[in-house]
Amino acid sequence: MGDGLLERLASGDADVRNEAIAEATEAQGQDVVEALAGLMTSPDVGTPARTASAQALARMPDEAGVARLRVLLTHEDSEFRVLAASGLEFHPDPATVDALLDALIDPVNKVRNVAERSLLAMTCVFTEESHRRIAELLDHPVPLTRSPAARLVGAAEIGGLSGRLARMALEDDEWLPRVWSSRALGELGGSDNLEVLEQVATSDEKNRVRAAAVEAIGELRAARSEEILRAVIESDQDEGVKRTAEEALEDLQRGGFDGE
Repeated sequence: MGDGLLERLASGDADVRNEAIAEATEAQGQDVVEALAGLMTSPDVGTPARTASAQALARMPDEAGVARLRVLLTHEDSEFRVLAASGLEFHPDPATVDALLDALIDPVNKVRNVAERSLLAMTCVFTEESHRRIAELLDHPVPLTRSPAARLVGAAEIGGLSGRLARMALEDDEWLPRVWSSRALGELGGSDNLEVLEQVATSDEKNRVRAAAVEAIGELRAARSEEILRAVIESDQDEGVKRTAEEALEDLQRGGFDGE
């Protein structure tokens, strides 16, 4: 441990304290863990220092720091849960993925949002168990949990869940899950997904859902993408959807097409 690290972490001088937080990323020991956790949960330091403390816990070379973050991810104070979810982004492993997937059902939207952001940064460490849990979340009763689950399917390219996404894009009662499932289908690719997206783009009652499907159709870069986008431009009554289709068509024409 660096000379006087614990004392510097407790310093009232913000510059000294911040330097000590940065140094603590290479330290070990439960005393350092508790000092960083104390800063993270202290009302007497600013948000940047609290955030840096959470990240330092995640980056410590042993597991003690990240274990503390996982405990704080279940704390009764939602602000601590947000900070823990943010810090865990810097310790990507399957156990962290499990903890953050639990946070996607948190009752506080900000916790869910930050957990989603951290998960999107670590899709490379998702396992078959991660995929199974995400599949379960696609059926969660809360739409603001289903939505990030759909987004994760696309980001992690979990092709085995494309059928479930297709049903969500066409049938979900809430528009936001339909948006994110449509976008995810565009990331997954495939002619079957193009057919689903065409149906969404031409029949969904919500303009933002149609726009998401239009973007996804452009992203697919399939042989029929141009045809579908032109049809949307001609027939959709919403100016925002028309503009989205026009922009997607311009991108296609600049980049060329792939075969289905």
